[in-house]
Amino acid sequence: MKTKESFFISILLVFILVILQSTLFYFAIPNIVIPDFALIVVAFCGARRGMQEGQVLGFLNGLAEDFMTASFPGFNALVKTLIGFLAGTIKNKMLFDPVIFPSLFILFVTLLKGILATVTAYLFFPEGYFPAVFSNSFLLEIVLNSLFAPLIYLILKKTHLIPDDIWSGK
Repeated sequence: MKTKESFFISILLVFILVILQSTLFYFAIPNIVIPDFALIVVAFCGARRGMQEGQVLGFLNGLAEDFMTASFPGFNALVKTLIGFLAGTIKNKMLFDPVIFPSLFILFVTLLKGILATVTAYLFFPEGYFPAVFSNSFLLEIVLNSLFAPLIYLILKKTHLIPDDIWSGK
């Protein structure tokens, strides 16, 4: 699959995941923490394709979340853009194994999302508005994201939405 085609399919996938997370998953299983599948896709695509594609995908993910949720306009767009950019900084610098690295990487990325959300809220929003970072639900989101990471990584690799490792010779 060509790089541009896979990038546009990734954008479509992120939009579908945001819609599912905000509507179907939320109403199908209320009062339960839902993994941030779109964040996982953004992080892996950024890490495998680079900073530019990571931040564009992150921005579009955040913009879609801002549109679908009642958060402040631009809040998720800023946080997810930074995550896509930072994930892109490790392009071609890490060897991805199929299980351990995706889980640890997404654990770190989800924790980073919480820290960036807290810092952004502290800097730009009125007093009293802070995301629920380091709460039980956020810790559960970290665990769920880490558990689903290897499966999503495998799906992205098998569908060629992320390129193979540079060390694999492909």
